[in-house]
Amino acid sequence: MSKYRKVSAKLLVPGVKLTSAIPDPDNARVRLLGEGIEITADLILRLQLRGVKSLLLSEKDIAILNAFTPQGRAVKVPPPPAYVKSSTINEQTLILDQHLDADDEPEHENTLPFAARARKPENCSYEPGMTHQWASETSDSIESINQIFEETLATHDGSVAPLHATCQDILRRMTEDIDALVCMACSPFETEYPARHGVHLATMSMAMGSQMGLDEALLIELGVGCLIHDIGMKAIGTGLFCSKHPLSDGMLKRLADHPVRGAEVIGQFGEQVSIGSQMVSYQIHERCDGSGYPRGRHGDAIHPLAKIACVADAFIGMISTRPHRLAIQGYHALVQLLQEMKQGKFDATVVRALLELTSLYPLGSFVELSNDKLGRVIRASGRTFDRPTIEMWDTQQRISPPTVLNLQHDHSICIVRSIATPTAA
Repeated sequence: MSKYRKVSAKLLVPGVKLTSAIPDPDNARVRLLGEGIEITADLILRLQLRGVKSLLLSEKDIAILNAFTPQGRAVKVPPPPAYVKSSTINEQTLILDQHLDADDEPEHENTLPFAARARKPENCSYEPGMTHQWASETSDSIESINQIFEETLATHDGSVAPLHATCQDILRRMTEDIDALVCMACSPFETEYPARHGVHLATMSMAMGSQMGLDEALLIELGVGCLIHDIGMKAIGTGLFCSKHPLSDGMLKRLADHPVRGAEVIGQFGEQVSIGSQMVSYQIHERCDGSGYPRGRHGDAIHPLAKIACVADAFIGMISTRPHRLAIQGYHALVQLLQEMKQGKFDATVVRALLELTSLYPLGSFVELSNDKLGRVIRASGRTFDRPTIEMWDTQQRISPPTVLNLQHDHSICIVRSIATPTAA
């Protein structure tokens, strides 16, 4: 049964189809709008004329409507806890550790980098119909992944076919508009953990892998590993970590065990999940300086695909709302990542790929411009990290259509600072 939240009617945008009916906020027995109804400008006007200021929307519909809207409001990144290592072992982790200790990486047939197929339109906004479709498709994928998790944990059986289908969708979107894809990845919503987090993580990781020259097969391995990396959290119980207080020593121990438990659960899929995908799930919380978990591995003892995933996971984690803090604005999350890279926690090549995809002001971010106007970052400019392509409005109300401006071509304007997403007009 869908969970509902009371939200501002300003959240509605034309072109989105509702997956659930909207009850009247004053009388839950009355439907204000029916399931499957497409939101139109005329419908929004009629609601305004009726004086409707708030609505009860399903969390699924709220997530779809927020699919390209960063949630970050905080500017200060709290220090991470002092993670502990896990001493728990099982048959599957013994296999994975043996692969790592033997440096037993299977040979990979060299094929063309997938980046050659990625499409990057220039000097234009995203296609509205495309973004609405992606948001709806992603919501359906998340439901399928959650079902895989539940079935696997309950019956010790399941198929990973929906995981591969989700990764193929991500690759297809790269061929349509890689900037729009990265923007969606940079806008995680807090519902349906861990599947929604896994989809945002897989999307960002695969885009980064493409930027680094990986081929389709390796990108699929990377994506599948990201999608299932937190199945161990489901196994140990996510409720334990919903506290708004710092993690206790016992909770940190349970946290360190979850990739180990996840490896055991993933092992039930057999050869459906490659060793590379398993390594991503097992090592995504490791750090190059040995400060991560579950094993405290260093540098080259961390699988190359896991090094990509761990940067993406740290970034997506910071820009996501957590029980103990608000989501961090993307700019401040990237600054934190750069600081931790300098401390040796993350691979510099991987962090550079993230910056090349997002700019210093991650796609979707709102910014204050030097001409006192409002901007929204929509396209990255490679290694010119501080001069992306933006949409620009005269005021924060965003009443008129935006002007699209490539800051690489117009040096009379620059970004002054990152700001939180303004309230919708």
